[in-house]
Amino acid sequence: MWSFRRIGSQASHSVSAHRALVTSVVAVALVFGTGIAVSGAVHSGAVHSGAPADNAADPQPSSTPTPAQTTTPTPAQTTTPTPTQTTTQGPAKVRPPKPASRTHKARNVPEFPRDTHHGRRIVYDKALMTVWVMGERDQVIGRYPVVGRFDRPVMGTYRIFSKSKIAYNPNSKVTFNHMMRFTYGPDTKSPIGLHAIPRYYDGTAMHSVKQLGLAIAAGGCVRLSEEAAAAIYKWAKVGDRVIVLPSP
Repeated sequence: MWSFRRIGSQASHSVSAHRALVTSVVAVALVFGTGIAVSGAVHSGAVHSGAPADNAADPQPSSTPTPAQTTTPTPAQTTTPTPTQTTTQGPAKVRPPKPASRTHKARNVPEFPRDTHHGRRIVYDKALMTVWVMGERDQVIGRYPVVGRFDRPVMGTYRIFSKSKIAYNPNSKVTFNHMMRFTYGPDTKSPIGLHAIPRYYDGTAMHSVKQLGLAIAAGGCVRLSEEAAAAIYKWAKVGDRVIVLPSP
């Protein structure tokens, strides 16, 4: 009996010790938080739906984050453009005109006539053997080389007094197309005008178009190409002015 009691006493002592151990474990769990509580639940057979017990019980130490490196942007280099060098050109030199002769045509003939008149007119420059047709606003309608002579007609202002599409000279047996008369010769009193290159009755021209611009005329009229004479004849009116400039 004594032995039984002793064994029972030892058993009771073992049970008491076991209870004390469990109590100690619970107390420790309360102190250290949820990590041990999870271990206790696993020990008692409970199911935990969170992370594994080992990870929960052994949290990783937090590492101090490294501050992000900030890069200061390099300012863009600005290039100052080099100013373009501009070359100022002076006015083009105007070469003075050189008069015509019987063998050479005039040179440096200007765009506009050298008279001082304005408005609608025809300008005949005997020195340059050139005729200009000028409009109401002093615009150049046409500029043509001609054949004439230096001594007639004399310089001055004239007016067209008659026009004939075809004129004749029975003495010389020539025809003049697109005749525009504006004065008379000093000796013969024959009309002087602007017209196409004279043609003999057989149709032969008195001289070639290439000779226009030379002072080779025998009479006093102003000879133009067929096309120029037709253009001026169509434009001109009876009463229009004809300005004759001096000889060289």
